[in-house]
Amino acid sequence: MNRIDVHNHFLPATDDGCASIADSLECIRAFVTLGYNRFFLTPHTGALDYGDITPALTRTRVEQLRKTLAAENIHVELRPGGELRLSPDILKLKDLQRIPTYGHNTNYCLADIWELTWPAWADACIDWLQNHGLTVILAHPERMAAVRRKPALMDQLAQRGVLFQGNLGPLGGSESKEVLALSERFLKDGRYFMLGSDCHRPDHLFNRACGLRHAVTLVGSDEVNRLTITNPSLLWI
Repeated sequence: MNRIDVHNHFLPATDDGCASIADSLECIRAFVTLGYNRFFLTPHTGALDYGDITPALTRTRVEQLRKTLAAENIHVELRPGGELRLSPDILKLKDLQRIPTYGHNTNYCLADIWELTWPAWADACIDWLQNHGLTVILAHPERMAAVRRKPALMDQLAQRGVLFQGNLGPLGGSESKEVLALSERFLKDGRYFMLGSDCHRPDHLFNRACGLRHAVTLVGSDEVNRLTITNPSLLWI
């Protein structure tokens, strides 16, 4: 299928994802059975939160994992990335050195935020990233309290050029009924630019497989292929 997972935490012992190389291998093998053969590795990072997980560290660990996979005869492709935690400290950065783009060679940046309401500094962060030539892809908006409280926020962000990455987890039932309903609505309304797994460890695997199947049931194979192959391929350069 040549699917690309654009959001996961498969790098072993790096963030709150896979704790060991065995966990990483189990997760990647499982995703291969779902049609994935390309993976952006996207550990948490930030100017403040997860500040010790730099793009340089991610690249080193991606290369280590690549060698392990080759030794295990697991034939997939890996690229570095990152999930940037938005914070006011981003505005203190002098350059893009701390910003993990997809592949660390594109103009697309995956970001998340967990404030209960959308803060003014988040708009300033998006402005800062856009002024540096980056397109912000907001991770899992269906899980954000700010979006659930104010769904019109999606329209406001989209008008500013922000793209959205939906998670397979809620579609597979990992969250509340409210989050599931919002995820289904965003998917059917064509709100998402991509779908990612946001899989952290082996006990997430069954849920993510269910989420992929449910997405196909909701919008059909062609649309799911667009969200897991066609659009992610724009980042795979």
